[in-house]
Amino acid sequence: MQLVRRDAEVRVLACTPSNAAADYLVERLAAASLDLDKLHRLIAPLPHEEDASEDAKTFSQYQRHEKLLAFRVVVSTCSEAGVLQNLNVPVGHFSHIFIDEAAQADEPLVMIPIMTFSDSNTNVILAGDPNQLGPNIRSPTAARSGLRRSYFERLMLMNDVYGLDTQVGKT
Repeated sequence: MQLVRRDAEVRVLACTPSNAAADYLVERLAAASLDLDKLHRLIAPLPHEEDASEDAKTFSQYQRHEKLLAFRVVVSTCSEAGVLQNLNVPVGHFSHIFIDEAAQADEPLVMIPIMTFSDSNTNVILAGDPNQLGPNIRSPTAARSGLRRSYFERLMLMNDVYGLDTQVGKT
């Protein structure tokens, strides 16, 4: 909200690992006075649509997809973000890509919005807590290959600035 209020050129893609988290984000942004002209929820078709909050439904009407480039903030799940490419949203359109609950998302999931829409001018912000839930990896092969650790956690462990030790996110 601060970025959108401060700079008319800011375009935000806000992604989460789950529909529930994306819906919650839309509810919070709507409550903070982000209106229909600025906010769009890219929503999965049924069955999620039936479970979506009223705010999520209001901000996700399909006829609004035509004017996707006009919205200041687009909220989606990380996987749904790939649909934006089919809707002709160009690389670099978003000045900021936020990944909320990034510690819960496996690395390939987080890479969908980042690798699809960022360029050298895009700010990528990962938010989350690596001491809470991590990615839910069901495949033993994927787990052995390192996907048990989120991209967010891996970045934090690579940098001593955060003061993390080997206890973070141990699974």
